[in-house]
Amino acid sequence: MFASPLAFPTQLPPHIKRTVDGPAFDAKKHLALTFPERIETLADFGYSAEVQARTPSPVAITSPFRVLSDEGVAALDGVLQDLKADQTVSTGKRLSVFLRGGVYRSKFLRDLVRSPEFVEHLSTIAGTPLAPHPVGQFQAYVNYAPEDPKKAVDNWHVDSLGFDAVMMVNDPKKLKGGRFQYFRGTHQEAAALVGAKDEQQLTQGWTNDLPAERVVSAEFPGAGYAFFMQGDFVFHRAGQLEEPGDRITVVPGYIARDLRFPDRTKTLGMQAWGDPQVLTEVARHAAWLGREKLALLLERADFNSSSDRLAIAENLEGAVADVLRIAREMREAAAGRIVGQTPTKQQ
Repeated sequence: MFASPLAFPTQLPPHIKRTVDGPAFDAKKHLALTFPERIETLADFGYSAEVQARTPSPVAITSPFRVLSDEGVAALDGVLQDLKADQTVSTGKRLSVFLRGGVYRSKFLRDLVRSPEFVEHLSTIAGTPLAPHPVGQFQAYVNYAPEDPKKAVDNWHVDSLGFDAVMMVNDPKKLKGGRFQYFRGTHQEAAALVGAKDEQQLTQGWTNDLPAERVVSAEFPGAGYAFFMQGDFVFHRAGQLEEPGDRITVVPGYIARDLRFPDRTKTLGMQAWGDPQVLTEVARHAAWLGREKLALLLERADFNSSSDRLAIAENLEGAVADVLRIAREMREAAAGRIVGQTPTKQQ
């Protein structure tokens, strides 16, 4: 069974004080979808069969492919330039300037990243059905370039979710530096190279130099092009600009709908983000997982099936395991028993 996508909230978070209407999104006008010429797999990156079994997709990262038409680029750029006044300056190790809650602030942006045409296209690339991530912060994460080019656009990291795209909104030919780069290897290798104790720490952002022969500097052919990847398996960054420039990227985030695979969302680290609604979003994520897995259990219930009490108990426990795990994380954090978290937004 594939999980049903979670509906968008009917109310906006109360801290969102300003929204930008922009044009109405029209997939026929604003999308110009193509497929990547090349796909690098998790096996290509050196991941073991055991790690690959955590995901229904073999994709590590793709070559760039077109997402937006020229009209779509112009419309999105107009919206994001307007929202630039609402940008949030990070105090963490990773990002200099970013926008919180893009899908809550712009209907155009929300309709773009949630459009059935775009989601289906990415699902085809991934080789498995995807849905917009239940956590709204993940659905359209926006990075702006800092005014000071000495500051990082986005340091080395892995993402806190499974699937995302990195889409360039501006003409990359007008920029000097600021390249999208990724480490061609496993996150275990990356952790050893930078001195991170585990995968969770890799989300925090690292400034270490990596072996040049292991780093790929990927080129965006133009505005409206994107890379698709499993961001928690790919150690990546946006390099520093060599001079000030208008560099905006949108990172739409998705989740696999195949319930046979574990949830890879790093809900524990997310609870330390500075976003006012993050705990509610984490709770919605947990509730969605529980609802969908209980629905699957109901669908498969058969009076002619085994009456093995332990097997039935295990099925029930498995259906609500994510709910209980996330509730336990919240209790531990509330009791102050979780250390090493900082109240900054880390994707």
